[in-house]
Amino acid sequence: MKSLASRFSKNFSSPKSKLNLFYFLAFAPLLLIAYYDIWILIVSFYGFVLFLLKSEKLQPAKEARTPQKIIGLAFIIGSFFLYYVLVLAFPKAAYYGGANYIAFLLGLFLTFFDLSGLKEAFSPIFFVAAATSSSLIAEQLEPYFSPYIDEMAYLIVNILRTLGINAYIYNSSNAPIISFTSLSGNLVLASFVYECIGVFSVIVFSILLATVLFEDPSSWTTRSLAVAMGILGTFAMNIIRVTIIFLTDYFYGAEAGATVHYIIGYALFSTWLVFFLYVYSKRDTVQTNIKSFLNRQNYQEA
Repeated sequence: MKSLASRFSKNFSSPKSKLNLFYFLAFAPLLLIAYYDIWILIVSFYGFVLFLLKSEKLQPAKEARTPQKIIGLAFIIGSFFLYYVLVLAFPKAAYYGGANYIAFLLGLFLTFFDLSGLKEAFSPIFFVAAATSSSLIAEQLEPYFSPYIDEMAYLIVNILRTLGINAYIYNSSNAPIISFTSLSGNLVLASFVYECIGVFSVIVFSILLATVLFEDPSSWTTRSLAVAMGILGTFAMNIIRVTIIFLTDYFYGAEAGATVHYIIGYALFSTWLVFFLYVYSKRDTVQTNIKSFLNRQNYQEA
C-alpha cells in the first residue's frame, strides 16, 4: 500500500503530470461557459488552445511558492463570485463568462508556476480579454463601416440573383431591406443591418491573429501577408454566411432560416479559424509544394 501511494505521489509530482492537471483544470470551466454563451465558449476555447501550444515552455517552469499559491487560489475561488461585481456595471452579464475565465486562468498560473512561467499566460489571457470585448470595439467602429451597408447588401442580392433567386432591395430610413419570394410562395423580408457586414468576426479574427503572430518568428512580410489573407478570408466567410441564411429562407422557410442564422456564424467562423491556422502552420510545406508545381509547369512548357 505504501509502495502504491509512493508511486502515485511520485507520478503526480512530475512536471508532466502537473502540466496535465493544469490543462484539465483550465478546460473544466469551458463546460460552464457553454451553458451561458456559445460565442464566449468559442473565444475561450481558442484561448485554451493557445495554452496548449505553450506546453513545451510551461513544462520546465518552476513551481510557485506558497504565498503566490495562496494568491492564485484566491483568484480561482473569486472567479466564481466575480458575477456579483460585474452585474453592478453590466446588468446583462452572464454568471460565468470571459471575465470569470480570465480570473480563473490567472489564478491557475499563479498556483502552478512561478513568475517566470507567468509570462506565458499573457497572450492567451490577452486574447480572451480582447476578443470578449470585441462587441464594444465593433460598436465604436460602426460609424466608419455603416456607409458600406448598402454596398454589401447589393452584393448579397447580386449573389442571390446569380443563384436564381429573384431578390430586390428596398431602401428604408434605418437599413436596406432584402426581399424575395421563397420556394413555398411566402414573402421574405430581411433588414440588412450593420452586424451583417461581419466587422465583429474580423475583429475577433484579427485579435487572435495578432496574438499568434506576436510570438511567431516569421518575417514581417510573411506575417503581413497572413494578416491580409486572413482578414479578406474572414470577410468572404461572412458573405458565405449571409448567403447561406438567405438560401435557407428561400428553400426551407423563415423558421429554418432563423435556426441557421443562430448557428451558422459559429460553425463557419470556427471552421475558418481551424483551416487558416492549420494552413499557416504548414506554410513552409505549402510554399515548397507551390514552387515545385510551378517548376514542373515551367519545365513542361520548355
